[in-house]
Amino acid sequence: MAERPIDSPNVGQDLVVYNHLQKSSSCYMCNGYYGSCFGEQICQTCHLFLYSEELAQSVQEDIALTMGIEDGDSGNDEPADSFYNGFQRPVHDLQIELTVDEHAPSKDLARRLQLLSEISVSRSQPFDGDSDYFQELPPEVLLTVFSYLDEFSLWCVSKVCTRWDQLLRSHTPQTTWRKLAQKCWPLYEPLKQVDDWHSDTSAMINSSSCISCLRRMFNCPHAECQENSWRRRRLRHEVKNLKSDPPEGIRALALDSHWCHWQATILGPAGSPFEGGKFFLYIQIPYGYPMTPPVVRFLTKIFHPNVSRHGDIGLDSLHYNWSLALTIAKVLISVQSLLTDPFCDVCMEPDIAQLYNNDRQTYNTIARYWTHRFAMNDILSWPN
Repeated sequence: MAERPIDSPNVGQDLVVYNHLQKSSSCYMCNGYYGSCFGEQICQTCHLFLYSEELAQSVQEDIALTMGIEDGDSGNDEPADSFYNGFQRPVHDLQIELTVDEHAPSKDLARRLQLLSEISVSRSQPFDGDSDYFQELPPEVLLTVFSYLDEFSLWCVSKVCTRWDQLLRSHTPQTTWRKLAQKCWPLYEPLKQVDDWHSDTSAMINSSSCISCLRRMFNCPHAECQENSWRRRRLRHEVKNLKSDPPEGIRALALDSHWCHWQATILGPAGSPFEGGKFFLYIQIPYGYPMTPPVVRFLTKIFHPNVSRHGDIGLDSLHYNWSLALTIAKVLISVQSLLTDPFCDVCMEPDIAQLYNNDRQTYNTIARYWTHRFAMNDILSWPN
């Protein structure tokens, strides 16, 4: 199916520039210094350090000592100054503990440096004939190897080369790709019958801001630490309210039994350039909730000055002005209202904010185009 034409033919160079922006030819953090971006908004090395999962989990494993809340506690004590129990906090904000030798790096830091050296190797270096070796493997051997992979890894393998794509398409049942779509997007409800779940799933993945974060949501990791009763009661009450009386145009669903990983959808407000789109969001709720704010990130690409190319949302209540009175539903309502009333004085994407202030018509045209291209997969089937 051909792409839906944009509303105005006079977008010109601005549309070319912003289309190039979403293709992410180079990492917007290091500008390609650490290697190729592989179509992502951010390269693997920068993502590893800025949105570290393991370092955040090491902080969470010590939550009983830092937070001082157990089932028998009142929960009124102030947390320690060094306490931050959020997921994926940028590494420069984390205080990495040293080992017994205060001059020696910690195990986490040592492993991080090792991964840095491995990932930052130039991708243009030859692999000593390994690539030719894998190309010569018979299909039976490849299918045996592929049988050990999960659904998400299978999709990634299908994008390596045309041969592997054709092999997996012809030997993988549609139920496998449908299972991947249902696990990654449990709130995805196509309005038409899906005949090719691989293409449909590929369109959803290509519409995501960050495949690395999408894989993390697929795996749903959590820290093995004792959950406080305050968090449990609070989230149980919020889940009940979201089911009985959900906000208009908003849905949210917990993805794991620990209520750490959530997915939400927001319908584009009527009268805005996002009207008709369904935007998926990924929510991570720390064990310190509601004392610490959740991490909310757009999974669906969106053209907005307060949403970064990685999907991060520039909402002060999620960073500096968090309040115990705020709930997941109230946060999602704030995000929805941000779509119609962006704040451009301080924003995630200054170029988009400048376009919003100086040329509103072009901004609306591009935002509407992105909505049609990335946020309407339940209606349209886009080519890969």
